[in-house]
Amino acid sequence: MEHVPQPITTRLALGLAGAIAALLLLEQASELQRLLEPVNLGLARITEWLIQRLELPVARQGAILTHPDGFSYRITTVCSGLRPAVLIVVTLLMVPATWFWRLSGVCMALVGIEALNLGRLVHLYWVGVVNPDAFFMAHRVTWNIVAIAAVVGFLAAWLYLSQGRRPGKLPQPMKPYALQ
Repeated sequence: MEHVPQPITTRLALGLAGAIAALLLLEQASELQRLLEPVNLGLARITEWLIQRLELPVARQGAILTHPDGFSYRITTVCSGLRPAVLIVVTLLMVPATWFWRLSGVCMALVGIEALNLGRLVHLYWVGVVNPDAFFMAHRVTWNIVAIAAVVGFLAAWLYLSQGRRPGKLPQPMKPYALQ
């Protein structure tokens, strides 16, 4: 019996659905929370250092950052950038490309996601200090939109470049994904 490859859309949808389900289940596991606590503490330390570079007063106790005027927030596993990182990695591994492009994409994505996440954490601290009423909107809406746009933008650029396309050059015809 001949093996018929799944279309890329099916593989990608199944891979992303599996990754999302696994993330949601793992985020509820207290064992995972304990395992990732050093990551949260590391993010808190780096965020504290960045906030100090902006000459804002900040105190850190564990993964909690506090301003002298009373605003504080806790950096948890959900704040780590794990979700977008996993989604990008799964996507990069599912899409047809050479291993060079896949691995370089994973490295660039992980660095980019964490850099964006650190900027997010610093910005959220600043918003909480300057306008605490705007914190919820910035945290739950604005930064989610920015994260989605960053992931989609990165993947679009990566797909464009990994398929051998260069700016100013017409794309070469490709076989449909289902035939690859």
